[in-house]
Amino acid sequence: MKGAQNQLERFRNIAKKLVDDHSAELFVRSAISAGGRESVIDDAYYNHLDVLNRELKEQAQQFIGTYRTVNDEVKGEIWDVCKRYMEQFVKRNQPSVY
Repeated sequence: MKGAQNQLERFRNIAKKLVDDHSAELFVRSAISAGGRESVIDDAYYNHLDVLNRELKEQAQQFIGTYRTVNDEVKGEIWDVCKRYMEQFVKRNQPSVY
Protein backbone atom coordinates (compact mmCIF):
# COMPACT_ATOMS: atom_id res chain seq x y z
CA MET A 1 0.00 0.00 0.00
CA LYS A 2 2.89 2.37 0.72
CA GLY A 3 4.10 1.91 -2.85
CA ALA A 4 0.69 2.91 -4.19
CA GLN A 5 0.66 6.02 -1.99
CA ASN A 6 4.12 6.96 -3.25
CA GLN A 7 2.97 6.53 -6.85
CA LEU A 8 -0.06 8.73 -6.22
CA GLU A 9 2.06 11.38 -4.54
CA ARG A 10 4.45 11.43 -7.51
CA PHE A 11 1.53 11.87 -9.88
CA ARG A 12 -0.01 14.61 -7.74
CA ASN A 13 3.29 16.48 -7.97
CA ILE A 14 3.27 16.16 -11.77
CA ALA A 15 -0.35 17.36 -11.98
CA LYS A 16 0.22 20.23 -9.55
CA LYS A 17 3.20 21.47 -11.55
CA LEU A 18 1.16 21.44 -14.77
CA VAL A 19 -1.67 23.41 -13.15
CA ASP A 20 0.73 25.87 -11.52
CA ASP A 21 2.60 26.43 -14.80
CA HIS A 22 -0.59 27.04 -16.78
CA SER A 23 -2.03 29.30 -14.06
CA ALA A 24 1.14 31.38 -13.93
CA GLU A 25 1.31 31.75 -17.71
CA LEU A 26 -2.36 32.67 -17.89
CA PHE A 27 -1.92 35.24 -15.11
CA VAL A 28 0.97 36.89 -16.94
CA ARG A 29 -0.92 36.85 -20.22
CA SER A 30 -4.02 38.32 -18.53
CA ALA A 31 -2.00 41.08 -16.92
CA ILE A 32 -0.43 42.00 -20.26
CA SER A 33 -3.79 41.86 -22.07
CA ALA A 34 -5.67 43.86 -19.43
CA GLY A 35 -7.45 46.92 -20.65
CA GLY A 36 -10.79 45.99 -22.11
CA ARG A 37 -9.81 42.98 -24.16
CA GLU A 38 -11.81 40.34 -22.33
CA SER A 39 -12.18 38.17 -25.41
CA VAL A 40 -8.40 37.78 -25.59
CA ILE A 41 -8.33 36.75 -21.93
CA ASP A 42 -11.24 34.33 -22.47
CA ASP A 43 -9.49 32.79 -25.49
CA ALA A 44 -6.28 32.37 -23.51
CA TYR A 45 -8.16 30.78 -20.62
CA TYR A 46 -9.95 28.25 -22.83
CA ASN A 47 -6.75 27.50 -24.73
CA HIS A 48 -4.92 26.79 -21.46
CA LEU A 49 -7.86 24.72 -20.22
CA ASP A 50 -7.79 22.54 -23.35
CA VAL A 51 -4.00 22.13 -23.31
CA LEU A 52 -3.95 21.38 -19.58
CA ASN A 53 -6.66 18.74 -19.98
CA ARG A 54 -4.73 17.09 -22.79
CA GLU A 55 -1.43 17.23 -20.87
CA LEU A 56 -2.97 15.76 -17.72
CA LYS A 57 -4.47 12.89 -19.71
CA GLU A 58 -1.16 12.24 -21.46
CA GLN A 59 0.77 12.34 -18.18
CA ALA A 60 -1.74 10.00 -16.53
CA GLN A 61 -1.51 7.48 -19.37
CA GLN A 62 2.27 7.72 -19.41
CA PHE A 63 2.45 7.38 -15.64
CA ILE A 64 0.17 4.35 -15.60
CA GLY A 65 2.17 2.77 -18.43
CA THR A 66 5.46 3.35 -16.60
CA TYR A 67 4.35 1.64 -13.40
CA ARG A 68 3.18 -1.78 -14.41
CA THR A 69 2.24 -2.50 -10.80
CA VAL A 70 -0.48 0.17 -10.75
CA ASN A 71 -3.70 -1.53 -9.74
CA ASP A 72 -7.20 -0.47 -10.79
CA GLU A 73 -7.82 1.42 -7.55
CA VAL A 74 -4.69 3.53 -8.04
CA LYS A 75 -5.60 4.09 -11.71
CA GLY A 76 -8.99 5.38 -10.61
CA GLU A 77 -7.37 7.67 -8.08
CA ILE A 78 -4.98 9.01 -10.73
CA TRP A 79 -7.94 9.94 -12.95
CA ASP A 80 -9.62 11.53 -9.92
CA VAL A 81 -6.48 13.59 -9.34
CA CYS A 82 -6.70 14.81 -12.95
CA LYS A 83 -10.32 15.79 -12.44
CA ARG A 84 -9.61 17.61 -9.16
CA TYR A 85 -6.71 19.55 -10.64
CA MET A 86 -8.80 20.56 -13.66
CA GLU A 87 -11.48 21.81 -11.28
CA GLN A 88 -8.83 23.67 -9.30
CA PHE A 89 -7.56 25.36 -12.46
CA VAL A 90 -11.10 26.41 -13.39
CA LYS A 91 -11.85 27.72 -9.91
CA ARG A 92 -8.58 29.64 -9.78
CA ASN A 93 -8.56 31.08 -13.29
CA GLN A 94 -12.04 31.20 -14.80
CA PRO A 95 -12.66 34.66 -16.22
CA SER A 96 -15.22 36.53 -14.19
CA VAL A 97 -18.41 37.67 -15.85
CA TYR A 98 -19.55 41.21 -15.18
